[in-house]
Amino acid sequence: MGRLDPELWEMLSAACSGTRHLDAREVLSEAGERLEASALLLDGLMGRYVRGAFEGRTQRGIVSISVPGDFVDLHALPLKQLDHDIVALTDVRIALFPHTALNRIIDQSHRYARQLWRLTMIDASIHRHWIYRGSRLRALAAVADFVSEMDMRLQEAGEIEGDCLPLRLLQTDLAEIVGLSPVHISRVCRELRESGACTIRDGFAQIHDRARLHRLAQFDPSYFYGPEG
Repeated sequence: MGRLDPELWEMLSAACSGTRHLDAREVLSEAGERLEASALLLDGLMGRYVRGAFEGRTQRGIVSISVPGDFVDLHALPLKQLDHDIVALTDVRIALFPHTALNRIIDQSHRYARQLWRLTMIDASIHRHWIYRGSRLRALAAVADFVSEMDMRLQEAGEIEGDCLPLRLLQTDLAEIVGLSPVHISRVCRELRESGACTIRDGFAQIHDRARLHRLAQFDPSYFYGPEG
């Protein structure tokens, strides 16, 4: 969101209908629910979960994470409903934007419409990288890649001081994100710490050596499409 024109920021500020707090693990919206507003994440972390049935049991998997400055459901503007749940992973604060107000902004300026569209395209690019991470990277590289991603995104969001990332996720969350079992993720986190790259503990990721972390992941940040990308 920090990449938007100041004029568009002013219009969005005027369009905001209010803010809302959600507790950790509280559901903002469920798949199939009709949505009349989109939410901008101001504080905390939120996740998207896809639900499915397997052998008579409902299962759920996390498919993306939103950080402060992300619209968590802007794609609901044209779709009106989503195929996944939006859930607060931590205590969060969101700003709400009625779709009627967003549509007025889009109708007023093609340039503003393209800027909002670009946000959804970058979101889709990150989602494709998550698919690649989960299907192709080995365990240590996958965790290193996820931490590298969150490091860059939280830096851009202004949420990082020094080399310590606020990563208040459960160990089961981290395991789910990279497609490992909770037991396996504990072992991989130990390997990451012993490598001298990063320590994940007590809701934080302390980066000791960014270059080493990126080498372990073979990290390429081009999928973020920086301001000049």
